[in-house]
Amino acid sequence: MAYTTVRNAAQIGKAGEFLVCSVLELLGHQTAICNGQGFDLLMFEADGGSEAFRVEVKSCKSKSNQRYKFMTATGSASKKLLSPDDCDIVALVALDEKMIVFRDVMQIKHKKTTVSIEQFDQPEAGQLRKAIASVKARRNS
Repeated sequence: MAYTTVRNAAQIGKAGEFLVCSVLELLGHQTAICNGQGFDLLMFEADGGSEAFRVEVKSCKSKSNQRYKFMTATGSASKKLLSPDDCDIVALVALDEKMIVFRDVMQIKHKKTTVSIEQFDQPEAGQLRKAIASVKARRNS
């Protein structure tokens, strides 16, 4: 199956990473951009918590039919679905709206993920709390 290449993909990706870092920092988390590590960001628990979370950022410049489409896979030639081996949390960024949906990587079920505009209306802090709780539960099981 052929995948289309997005023009300016590097700029779109970098813009998404900066937006996610900004939101996470405003929510009280420390962040670090991790180029070349297999994930985009490292996020540390708010309020001095000891756990770190690997965050993969997927960005979309604009919507089509009230939906955003994200490539939630890794690899350049043969695509592999994101898994806990790759990251802990996936941040899906709607750049035109400057909004983010946070999900535990285990919620990602397809190599291409479609998110409706309504899902971006849910508060980012609540989505992030749920994703962190899900990752922690998985780590502790």
